[in-house]
Amino acid sequence: MLILTGLFLLACESSSQKENQENGERGIVLILEDSLGRDYLIQRNASFKYIDNEYLPTIIELHEGDLASEIVIPTERDFLELLYRDNSHSHYSYLIQKGDSVLVKLQEKKPWMETVNRSKTAYDDNLELLRNKDLFGTAYTDLENFYFFWNSSFASVVPVELKDELKESRSKAIESLHLELLWMDSLKHEQLISEHTAAFHSAKARFELEKLKLYAEKDGAFDVKGAFQFFLESEWDTEEGLHHVYLNEFADFVLARDQLENPAPRELELGQKSNTPLGKLILFKYLTLTLPSLSFKEADERFNRYSERLSPALISYLKTNNEVLLKQSPDMELMGMGQHLTTFEELLDQKKGKYLYVDLWAAWCIPCIRSFPASRALQEEYGQRGVEVVYLSVDKNHKFWEEVVQKFDIDFPERSFITMNLKDSKYLEALNVDFIPRYLLFDPQGNLLHPNAPRPESEEIRTLFESLLSPPAIL
Repeated sequence: MLILTGLFLLACESSSQKENQENGERGIVLILEDSLGRDYLIQRNASFKYIDNEYLPTIIELHEGDLASEIVIPTERDFLELLYRDNSHSHYSYLIQKGDSVLVKLQEKKPWMETVNRSKTAYDDNLELLRNKDLFGTAYTDLENFYFFWNSSFASVVPVELKDELKESRSKAIESLHLELLWMDSLKHEQLISEHTAAFHSAKARFELEKLKLYAEKDGAFDVKGAFQFFLESEWDTEEGLHHVYLNEFADFVLARDQLENPAPRELELGQKSNTPLGKLILFKYLTLTLPSLSFKEADERFNRYSERLSPALISYLKTNNEVLLKQSPDMELMGMGQHLTTFEELLDQKKGKYLYVDLWAAWCIPCIRSFPASRALQEEYGQRGVEVVYLSVDKNHKFWEEVVQKFDIDFPERSFITMNLKDSKYLEALNVDFIPRYLLFDPQGNLLHPNAPRPESEEIRTLFESLLSPPAIL
């Protein structure tokens, strides 16, 4: 009997080692416990976010009809931060080791992680959820409350005056973070969390403490310039730091605030500070934000300028959308006034010799309609110089389209069309026409020059036209 038991244990150990090796090769495996839990997560619009091997944020979403019980996350790193979010504004960070299989359960309607391939404490698996329950006794931390008040004051469509609430909640958030650090030290002392888990969550808490210093105590205003200066070359500005979702999202936040407060280009300044890991990340995110507004020529200049500072993978990521558009034929089937049928490729062929400024619009889009007088003015101003404005609707109802083009005086024969294959056009899919108005500029040979040209009421479009239409200077 003892021999049989020993053989059984050896067999189990061998099986476990084999499973660990397979999981290590696959990365990390999330196992959804049952369909009820999956349905609940879907209803809550739950998602998991992590930073992949190329430092790109990746989001895993759960969808109805997807019956897979496992989610495989490939990773080359020893540990990976996984951020859970749902529509209740709950979010929890989990630190998972490569090779782990993690059972995703629900406990008191919260995501509960349980590593099944090796022994770990509940605090190692679910530290932030247990922190809220054991330390604070609430679903939301004082830090989350501060960010709620701050967003209501500074990031809301209709800002609210909450200076007193901001000041008080900021003070409470700082106090709670210090308490959290002491609590984690006690957990580590009692061997309830591993050294690695403690180091990760302690660094995250200290990061939040430093970040709170950037919010003015008096009114809560965020110091964008100070954020750039402080975190570059800080203890978080490392290759390892870039693997963490919280640092990645902070870079997004800083750039978004910077765009609001400093409309003037910051590319030169960002480029000069891009030698550190965090500097390169911020430069990459800046290019991600700004490249869609550039012509292909301008985008290529940026790629060449920063090709040595950013990794080949990041440069390739930035180029992807442009390359898709350049390779994809404009496969739109069109109907013009009087139900005249044609294709966009035929239209480009007919308009050869002219710069084509294409106004992508829809009858339900009020900003689109408001720009019609400006686009008509462009046609009058530049029509004789080789520019032609074409109106291309992405409406689904062609009768409604006809009413609107007539009502707003853009019912131009040969210059006003509706797309008939809206759902099937790969070109429109690559353009992402969910965001309109959108303006495209084609050269006299029918090649796309600019996938997101300046709006017709802007001075930038006139500057662009003048640069294209003016004869080159004779030296």
